[in-house]
Amino acid sequence: MAQKTKKSASRRQSSLAAIKRHRTAKLASLATKAYYLHRRGQDDNMYDLICDEFISLGGIYVKFLQGVLLQSDVMRRRHDLTRLKIFENLDHEPLDIVAVLRQELPAEKLAQIALVQPQPFAAGSFGQVYYGQLADGRPIVIKAIRPLVRELLRYDLRLITVFSHSLVSKASNNIDIDLTHAMKDFRMATLRETDYIAEARFAHELHEIYKDHPTMVIPETFIELSTTNIIVQEYVDGLSVAQLIHLKEQGVDPKTYVAETLGSDLDQQLETLGLELLRGSFDFARIQGDPHPGNVRLLKDNKVGMIDFGISAPTPKNKAAFFGVVRGWHEIYAGDLNITKLFEQFMRFFVNDLYRALQRLSELSRKPLSDNEAENYTQTMGRIAHETFKKSVGVVDIRPMIEDGRIIQVINQLINKDNRFGLVLKLEASEILRASQTYVSLTEALGRRGVVLPKVFSGVVTYVEQAHPDLVHETDAPISVSDAIDTVSNWLERVAIKDPDFFSHLMQRIKLNSSHSRTKTTSQAIPTKQSSEAVKETINA
Repeated sequence: MAQKTKKSASRRQSSLAAIKRHRTAKLASLATKAYYLHRRGQDDNMYDLICDEFISLGGIYVKFLQGVLLQSDVMRRRHDLTRLKIFENLDHEPLDIVAVLRQELPAEKLAQIALVQPQPFAAGSFGQVYYGQLADGRPIVIKAIRPLVRELLRYDLRLITVFSHSLVSKASNNIDIDLTHAMKDFRMATLRETDYIAEARFAHELHEIYKDHPTMVIPETFIELSTTNIIVQEYVDGLSVAQLIHLKEQGVDPKTYVAETLGSDLDQQLETLGLELLRGSFDFARIQGDPHPGNVRLLKDNKVGMIDFGISAPTPKNKAAFFGVVRGWHEIYAGDLNITKLFEQFMRFFVNDLYRALQRLSELSRKPLSDNEAENYTQTMGRIAHETFKKSVGVVDIRPMIEDGRIIQVINQLINKDNRFGLVLKLEASEILRASQTYVSLTEALGRRGVVLPKVFSGVVTYVEQAHPDLVHETDAPISVSDAIDTVSNWLERVAIKDPDFFSHLMQRIKLNSSHSRTKTTSQAIPTKQSSEAVKETINA
């Protein structure tokens, strides 16, 4: 028996080593091909290649597309319906679920499960899902961890980190995503997703919150039957939104189909889903962070259900700034496309350190910037962004891009082309951003964006104004003068390196120092000294 176990362990280690070699070689080859395409100016082909290869690798590589790269050009340059394919059901692996249950549960708990189907009906990046039934007749699902996932996870994380820093950071020349921070967030989120005990507790937490909700359904999780390798939950029937999108692609009208099949109003169901996700961003510490089409169930009586709670999105720490972004979307849908205000709110939420630094310097400035300019630096930045936007876009209507949630794309591709503003995007709320974008893509895929999203944003703004009035007027935490000077100096250095002409224009507009602003420079050392001296002279003026 011992000899057999030893041989089995040896085969397992050999398999793991072979998989690691294969993935290492594949990513090395991918990086070489992708960089070649990028150097030849074939970025669209490069993005398609990265997405296709990562989807073929499956598991954590698909999660990487869903997470970190969803906010980069790699995913934004693909059509929305194509992007949704990374959220669809994946291939399953051979797994004896009965043997797993016998290994995981003692006899008295195993007796509570009357039957389980041997083949999975769904498969995700890390787990496979099986139908079952409790002894009392209640239908259940059993989610089991895929073979070898945990053994390979940390190795795959290292490979992806190397790939990201060697290629993705070089291929993206607009807003500088802080890849170190983003990868840290992704690593932590991924490790949490394979923590089935934590997932079961989060699912139970949401079930307790929504158990009395009239239309939002969260399945009950049977904590006593869940372990480090399996999660047992109540089965939620209904129509998967992924199925509905597939029907729409075949010519079926989604709204009519839901009405005839379930007797429900699709728009009302999507509105409920969006309202609860966004309300939860202000009410709770975390929300369901993966509302993709396969995780949403449409039910009778206008009810909508959520499944799979492996990703819990922590809600933004700066809820007031997040509310500013949500209110910005609401105003756009109400017909007020204010690029100046939009850019200012964008900075406040996504580049908060620079936003607070500029606000601090504005407070210390003793004289108005100009009779025709705003009275603080962030508003002036918004004005400059608006002017840049008008030059970039001309007569093109970008309202649809903003309405469907592509706020970063508008800022990144049109206003901040080639990162002329020198912004460093700290994705501290990357998971909540991903959840929001996934939901918006879902409504777009069903053709209901224009009808549903205005109601969602309007409803959330009204709710926050009534339930959290303090957030409407809350200001950001103060920053010291020295930190503000350092932050603004570093920012101006980046601008000067990226675009010396724009740096000179920016210095003139924000009135940091007219004698310095007329000086053009191309070296790194001079703009550093120049910008720092200019900021200090503004404070001492």
